[in-house]
Amino acid sequence: MSIAVSYSLQDAQRLVSIASSPELNPHTCRWAAGGVRCGTAVQGIYFPTHLRDAHGIYGVGYRSLGFLCQWENCSDASTFNKEGLMRHIQEKHLLWRWLCPSCGAAFTGKVARNTHLALCGGAR
Repeated sequence: MSIAVSYSLQDAQRLVSIASSPELNPHTCRWAAGGVRCGTAVQGIYFPTHLRDAHGIYGVGYRSLGFLCQWENCSDASTFNKEGLMRHIQEKHLLWRWLCPSCGAAFTGKVARNTHLALCGGAR
């Protein structure tokens, strides 16, 4: 017995958006403290937790200043707060991109993609 399922274009776009979400994909941590690279596979959504638990990156809001990126081969000498460091890792090292399901444009942040969606006519 087979069941016929039909999806609207909007449903299909939403499924593609979910499947391509960097938050759901596994990434390899390349934090290299003390000359040793981490190498742990971490689902994107859990990267902040991994950085806190495995590498001591913690703090509350913008008061958590003073973190340097120790990602393997990172040449950025900036000092980050916790959120800024996570954003830096997502954009520069993990190459997270949020795709517009309507036109395919890529954005480094979900907020920028969602703002674009309102103009592009895509559904969230």
